[in-house]
Amino acid sequence: MRNRKKKTAIFLMTLLLAAAIVGCTAEESEKENTDLSAGNVIITETGETLVKEQPTEEPEVSETPTAEKWGELPSPSVVPEVEISEPEQEQVITEEDQTSPTGSELQIVFLGDSIFDNNRDGTGIPYLTSEACNADCYNLAIGGTCAAIELTEQYENENWTSKSLVGIVKAIRGDVPTDCLEGTRAKEIIDSGEVDFMNTDYFVIEYGMNDFLRATPLTGGYSDYDIRTYVGALRYAVSNLQDYANDATIILCGPNYAQFFNGDQFIGDGQSLNTGYGTLFDYKGICQYVAKEQGAIFFDAYFDLGIDAYTADEYLEDGVHLSEKGRHLYADALAKMILDIEETKNN
Repeated sequence: MRNRKKKTAIFLMTLLLAAAIVGCTAEESEKENTDLSAGNVIITETGETLVKEQPTEEPEVSETPTAEKWGELPSPSVVPEVEISEPEQEQVITEEDQTSPTGSELQIVFLGDSIFDNNRDGTGIPYLTSEACNADCYNLAIGGTCAAIELTEQYENENWTSKSLVGIVKAIRGDVPTDCLEGTRAKEIIDSGEVDFMNTDYFVIEYGMNDFLRATPLTGGYSDYDIRTYVGALRYAVSNLQDYANDATIILCGPNYAQFFNGDQFIGDGQSLNTGYGTLFDYKGICQYVAKEQGAIFFDAYFDLGIDAYTADEYLEDGVHLSEKGRHLYADALAKMILDIEETKNN
């Protein structure tokens, strides 16, 4: 009899323990599902799970940053064996490059590096995109520039010299004089006074190739908006343009697939070469992350255009810049995205 009671007690304890385990598991499962549904977890294309954190508020900057006051940037993860740079390409400008309004229904402003800047002759991505969308096109791209400022450049608006994405955004907003853009088409367009950037329908932002080539830190620094980093510069640009032109849609274009050479020797592509802080694919991933975080639209030029190791000779001129066929491919995809957004707005 005593043994029967003992067995019964053990059985009841086992049931209670099982119920407790099931309850904990259900609670953890519910918490995990809540995180996913709230958009706090991002699953990357490689299957990695990232917990999304909200960026800290952008601090007021009134003096030149120092390591003590603004924080050390992370050290490079690797030291490349060879130094690589962006292949040089001549810029061509013809009358197709728009500098004043024509009365089109849409206004698209392009900000970027040489991928957008070099071909201002009717064959460039901004022009082709705007033609397909029947839009006024203002191309403020500057070849050779990064999203982030150089580590040696100053933060103060009164001493501003950077032609980076951050510098272009500051010039659009009137936070800095356009002297820093001397010798660029961007300065001509902004100085003309004919463009009301507040009435922009789309800001199309394309940076990352030069940030990768110059080993701009992906993250780190004194805050989530540290404009010495790629992620901080993108956050700064998107948030400030959203504040300046409330009705504008912002499209962040990740860097396109590329191949890199040392002379005639192939040294890697966008998924294999690390210049210090990651591969070009990693920079694309950060751009995609910021777009999701800031409520911008992401244009995946790396994957969605079909440019890869097998098609590079057809769509790339020098491993980095797009051929005319590649520019048409890019512009067609970008224009379709914009027209689809417009159709959604009008329905």
